[in-house]
Amino acid sequence: MRKLLILSDCGQNVPHLTDDFEVTALPRDADADLRLRSIADAEVIIGEPTLEELSYAKDLKWVQMTWAGADRYLHGGFPQNVLLTTASGAFGETIAEHALAMLFALCRRLPAYQKAEKWQDLGSEKRIAGSTALIYGCGNIGTEIAVRLQALGVHAIGVCRAARQPRAHFEALTTLTCAEFFLPEADFICCALPSNEETEHYFNEERLSLCRDDAVLINVGRGSLIDLNGLTKLMDTGKFFGVGLDVTNPEPLPQNHPLRSKSNVIITPHVAGVSFGHLPETEEKIWAICRENLQNYAEGRSLRNQVSLP
Repeated sequence: MRKLLILSDCGQNVPHLTDDFEVTALPRDADADLRLRSIADAEVIIGEPTLEELSYAKDLKWVQMTWAGADRYLHGGFPQNVLLTTASGAFGETIAEHALAMLFALCRRLPAYQKAEKWQDLGSEKRIAGSTALIYGCGNIGTEIAVRLQALGVHAIGVCRAARQPRAHFEALTTLTCAEFFLPEADFICCALPSNEETEHYFNEERLSLCRDDAVLINVGRGSLIDLNGLTKLMDTGKFFGVGLDVTNPEPLPQNHPLRSKSNVIITPHVAGVSFGHLPETEEKIWAICRENLQNYAEGRSLRNQVSLP
C-alpha cells in the first residue's frame, strides 16, 4: 500500500486524514535511523524533513509542509520531480493578532512602562484610529492584518506584485518598487513578505530613513527583509516610535544586540505563527489543508499551495 509519513510535533496525536495510504506518524525528535527508514519508503511526507534526509527518499512523490513558507527548500537541493506544497492560509489570523498585539503595545508605550524603574509619565502615545498603514504582503497574513486594522479605522495600503488587481480590505495597492513613495506618509509599516531576492534587505538604511520619525515598524514575515544594523543606527538617532520584530536576521538575535535594550522595541522568538502544541484552531487549519491536498492527490487533481522551485 502507498505510504504516508507524518513528521510533526504532534507525534502520534494526528487526526484521521486519509484512507488511501498506510500512515506512519513520527515526532520531530524520533530516532534518526527510524526517520531515515521511514523517509526512504514514503510516497508522501507531511512535515519538513531536511534536505539531507530527503536524499534518502526512494519513492517520494510529494512533500506537504506544515509551515507557510518554503524557505528551507528554495536554495537548491530539493529532489527533482517531487511536488512541494505549503500550509499557507492556515496562519493568517494568529500572525495578524500577534502583529496587532505588538502594535497596540508600542503605540501605548507598554514596553517602556514595563522597563521603567520609577512611576513616571513617559509622554504622549500614538493613536491607531485614523492612521495609515502600509502593509507589505497582501496574501493571507497581510489581508488578515488589513481586516483588523480596517475595523479600527486605519487606512490600509497594500504592497504586492499584482497592484492592478483590486483586493478587499485595502484602500490602495502599490508594488514593492513604488512602495517607498508611500513610506513618508505611513504611520504603521507592517511586513508579512516571503524571503526572496527582491525582499532581502529591502529595508536597508536608506529606505528605512524614508519612514516617518514617529512610524511604528512591525515585521512578522522574514527576518532577511530588514537590515538590523541600519535599523539600529537610525533608532539611535531617534527614528521610529516603536519597532516590533517576530523575525530577525540573524535568528536568534544575540542577547547582547543593542536592539534588545531599547525601551521601544519588542522582540519575540519567531512565535507569531505557532501552531502544534499552542493553538488548536491553527492546528486544525493545517490538517484541513493536508486533508484537502491528500484527497486532491489521490484523485489526480492539482494541489493547493504548490511551490514553484528554482
